[in-house]
This record gives sequence, C-alpha cells and structure tokens, in this order.
Amino acid sequence: MKTAYETSIVIVGAGPVGMSLAIDAALRGIDVIILEQRAPGAPPSTKCNTVASRTLETFRRFGVADKIRAAGLPDDYPTDFLIATALDGDEIGRIEMPSRNKRASGGWPDSDWLTPEPVVRASQLYLEPILYERMLESPNITVLNSTRAERFEQDAEGVTLYAQDTVEDATVTIRARFLVGCDGGRSTIRKALGIKLVGDEELGRTRSSLIRSKEVLAKFPGRPAWMTNVVGTRGRGTVIAIDGRELWLVHRGTQDGDFDSIDLDQSLRDVLGMGPDWKYELLNHEDWIGRRMVAEQFRVGNVFIAGDAAHLWVPLAGYGMNAGVADAMNLSFILSSVLKGWADPAILDAHMAERHPITEQVSRFAAGMGAQNRAAFEFDPDMAAKLDAQTEEGVSFRAAFGAAAVVRNRPQFAPKGLNFGYYYDASPLIEYDGEAAPPYSMGEASLSTAPGCRMPHFWVDEAAGVSVSELLGPDYTLVQLAPDADAQPIVKAAATAGVPLQVATVAPPAGLDVFQHRLLIVRRDVHIVWRGDAAPDDLAGLMQRLRGARPLEKPVSPAFATSTT
Repeated sequence: MKTAYETSIVIVGAGPVGMSLAIDAALRGIDVIILEQRAPGAPPSTKCNTVASRTLETFRRFGVADKIRAAGLPDDYPTDFLIATALDGDEIGRIEMPSRNKRASGGWPDSDWLTPEPVVRASQLYLEPILYERMLESPNITVLNSTRAERFEQDAEGVTLYAQDTVEDATVTIRARFLVGCDGGRSTIRKALGIKLVGDEELGRTRSSLIRSKEVLAKFPGRPAWMTNVVGTRGRGTVIAIDGRELWLVHRGTQDGDFDSIDLDQSLRDVLGMGPDWKYELLNHEDWIGRRMVAEQFRVGNVFIAGDAAHLWVPLAGYGMNAGVADAMNLSFILSSVLKGWADPAILDAHMAERHPITEQVSRFAAGMGAQNRAAFEFDPDMAAKLDAQTEEGVSFRAAFGAAAVVRNRPQFAPKGLNFGYYYDASPLIEYDGEAAPPYSMGEASLSTAPGCRMPHFWVDEAAGVSVSELLGPDYTLVQLAPDADAQPIVKAAATAGVPLQVATVAPPAGLDVFQHRLLIVRRDVHIVWRGDAAPDDLAGLMQRLRGARPLEKPVSPAFATSTT
C-alpha cells in the first residue's frame, strides 16, 4: 500500500463540509487528499436534516442539486412543522410547508425567496452518499477512508500530516501546502492548534435516537409533518421524518441535565405515544450537549478549521452544517488563489475576517431562538397539563399557545436572513463605498448591492433554468448590467495584475430596481466586492484589493439585527 503522499490541500474529515471543500477545490483544478476515519459506505450521522437554499445553490454548481432534492421524503410528504400534545393528539400549531410535488404551487412562507434552489428537508443520511459519489468522480481528489489523523508539523512552506491507516495498521504521511480540519466538534486539528472555543458551554442536553418503525406514520390523524414538537403530558420531544415511511429521528431533552434520567426505551414510547407491545429497531443513538461555541481563531499558519471544528450551536434553523459549507466555499476560493499564484499571501487572513463574525452572529440567533422556546415551558411547570386539558379552557389555551409558537418559530423554518441577509462588513477583499448593508435577522433580509452583500438572484433564462449566479466564473466576474458600460479598463487592469476576471453581460428583469449601478464585480460565492458605473480612478488599488494585498482601511459598522425573528 502507498504510505507517502504529496498534495496541495489535505482535508481531515469527509463529512458534508470536508467533501464540499474537496469538490470545489478540485473544480478549481487543485489536487486534494481527504481523510475519513469511517470505512467506505459506513452510515453517516443524521444530525443535519436541512439543506439550506444557499447551500443547495452550491450543490447546484456541483451538479448534484437534483439528486439531493429527490432524496429522502416521498414526493407527496409535507415538510410541515407541527406542535401537538402527541402525534395522535391535539394539534396546537402548524407551519405548513410544501411537499416536493407542491413546491412550485406558491403561497408558502419561503415562496418569495429569490433563489434558484428552495430549501430541501433531506437528511445527512442521504446527502453524504451523494456528495461522496460526486467526490469520487474527480481525478483531483484522493480519498483515504479508514484513516485517522494523528499529528502534524508545519513550516513556512506547508504542513506534514501523520495519519494511521486503521485497516492496514500503517502510518501514512502526507505533505501539503495547506491542512484544513473539518473533523467535527471534537476536532483533533483544533485541539492540536491549541485553539479555544468561546461561548456557552451548555444550553441543554438531548438524547437522540434513529429508529425504524412502520407504525409511527399511522399515528398522525391527518396531514403528517416533517418535524413534530410533542409537548403533552405523555411525553415531550421532537420527531423528525427521515424517509416519510419508517425512519424517524427522535430527540428528548433532559430536564435536570442528566442523560440517565431519560429512560431510552420508555421515553421513545412516551414521545411517540406507543404502548408496551410496540416493536421498533434502534438504528443509532447519540447523547449530545447543545452549545453556543465559536473558535477564537480559524487559522494558525497553514492550518485552518471549518464547520463544527470551528463553531457549534444548537440545531435551530438547520444552519449548522450549512454554515460549514459556506466556510468551505470561502476557504476554497482563498486557498486556491494562493496556490495558483495570483493572490498575495495576506489573502489568507480574509477567511477569519469574513467568516468569524458571521458564525458568531448565527450562533446567537440560534441560541436566542432556543431560549425563547424553552422559556415557554420553564416559566410554567403546569404547561403540559394545560395543553392536554380536554376542556373549553384547554381549547382556548392551545389556540393561544399555538398562535404564539407559530409566530415564534416561523423564522427558523423560513430563515430568509440566514440564507440571503448576511454580508461581510470588514473584509480586506471588499472595496466598500460608504453604504452600509441593510439589517437582517434570522427570518428577514433586504435586497442590496452594497459591497459585501450577496448579489440578488434573478433568472437569465427561467425556461432553461439559468440563474445569474451560473454566469459567474470560478474567481471574480465583472457583471456588466448595462450593455454600453465600459468594462475594458477593468478587464485590462485585471490582466495586467494577473487577477482572474471573467465578464458576464446581462440585464436584470424589469422591476428589480435594487441594481442601481452599471457594473459589479462578484465572487464565485455571489458576494459583491465592488460596484460602480465606470472604472474607478485607482484601478491598481482595486486590483490590489482583489488580490488581498491591501489592508482594510475603514471597517463598516455591522447592521445585523439582534432579534431572532
């Protein structure tokens, strides 16, 4: 067997974040080695059950969005959020969301989103095999399964990683220019770097069980739900439909912080409303602690961390893995720019400058939403009994509680702000022009072309399914929004500076008046880095900005909302 390798980027961890980084870097022509402790085909975690719109836009570029959209739930299974006293009990509140075959009908909480890829409720159980298959298609990616990272050494030129092949019991040595730890919350790479996680170490404890049972679906008296919060006296927990038929993920939170206080078997029966004769298959079980923790640093020298290795928070709004994929896309662009030789090494600092503030904000949104939902029960120990009461008062109480819960939870099931509202307000790669980005929250966002914001989506050819983002090149693209705008000075300056710049000429649709400038420079991740009506006077300075060779002179004050809604 081969035990010595050389590559440009070595990635530790082949979960969705690590695989996304590998695929994107490979598409840029970069050679990658990715290590994974699990054997090929080993079942992945079922922690993540949402592929956000922004993430699916990335997977669209990988050519796998349609496969992901078709995975998991049946075509006619609703993706509702339901609050009920039991699966077969009184319905308290519901946020109706579409099944796959009803998505195009409109009228849903997220139907007004400007995106080519609406959210998909697909479990990581189905997502990972699709990404893994896509990864194996690339000749630029070497996958080392059953291989555990042990230690590494770094110098000015790169990193040497020492790993253990657990099948052959052999030491593997990999020399790379960069190492990225995508190895989860217990990250070996983060710990080896001595990077601390900062924030709230414990927000709650949960027992999660993946089970197989065909009897659960029949418990729903009418329209089933993708996620159900059970809040009655018989049991309290969350039930997530994995395949809409027989696979279910069941969360039960502890009331006193002790995992053992929750009987594994009886708590499942209580939450699902099953009797002592009910038979089921336990496929996987995990006890976990909800946290709000963000790493102090995302980089030391030539070594980076991303995804759960860099930030952890409670899984509200489904944005843990999705934030990690955004980390990966950011890193892929930055690392490849150095590897290809056109960027200044100082560009490596941009990853921390851009991603750290965003993950800190998202972590607070998620923690705030979780605190609001917990408070609804913690302030009234008799809440479950009131909700279960089969009286006129019980009916009124359920209606009031449900109405408030729907309003409170709508932002996490239609998180427009988390997908499209966030922006980079203090990046050394962005040429700010004095206009602050509009505020955003978990559930709300405004369109903007202010530098640092996401370029609003529009269809170039809706019938053919061509989005404006699909016109973007791998690095920078000069988007010419007026055909008579003079793009040539910028094109020539980029060629002189060695900055990769493609040109796309396109007209926004009538009525989308957010586009007030004739020219935009946009990155592959759809963030705007410059705008204007003509080439700026200091073209050389702009090129230095794009290369990461100019420090940021004046950060823009953040404008994100503190509300979770």
